[in-house]
Amino acid sequence: MKRVFIIAVIMHLISCGTNNINNNISDSNNSSNRDSIFLNYENIPEERATVSTDAVKSYTETINSFATTDEFKVTLFETKETFRYLIKIQYKSLDEEDTLRIPNFGVQPSVDIKPGKARPSCIVGFYDGKNQFRESKLIYFEDDKLKVRVLKHYAVATYRENVK
Repeated sequence: MKRVFIIAVIMHLISCGTNNINNNISDSNNSSNRDSIFLNYENIPEERATVSTDAVKSYTETINSFATTDEFKVTLFETKETFRYLIKIQYKSLDEEDTLRIPNFGVQPSVDIKPGKARPSCIVGFYDGKNQFRESKLIYFEDDKLKVRVLKHYAVATYRENVK
């Protein structure tokens, strides 16, 4: 009885797999059943024609302690590359720089700086094609040390099939 049951299960599995293979072969031969999505992205140049020397965005946080009052300042500047920004960080006697790279979503890049949870800290990010804020880097001080942590990595890929 067990053998009959095992043979029936194996035959069922084999027959199910055969139908799927035959359906996939017939679908691949019939090109009219394929769905295609074409996205027309606005052509945005890789380099800016003019680079602004003014800050694009700036975030300032005043930190009061018993002895001093310090200012934590993070500023974003344009670079020659359209999808790259320069991050300047100032706190106490420290002046540091970092970069922010954002993917090309087919829209003009828009960056922003939002406050972080700890003090002093902030989150540097950008807005995607759907105008949703995407976090990229967390900038903060811990134990009198500047720390920049990458929160998420983003990329855009374009795939294109050869048309016959």
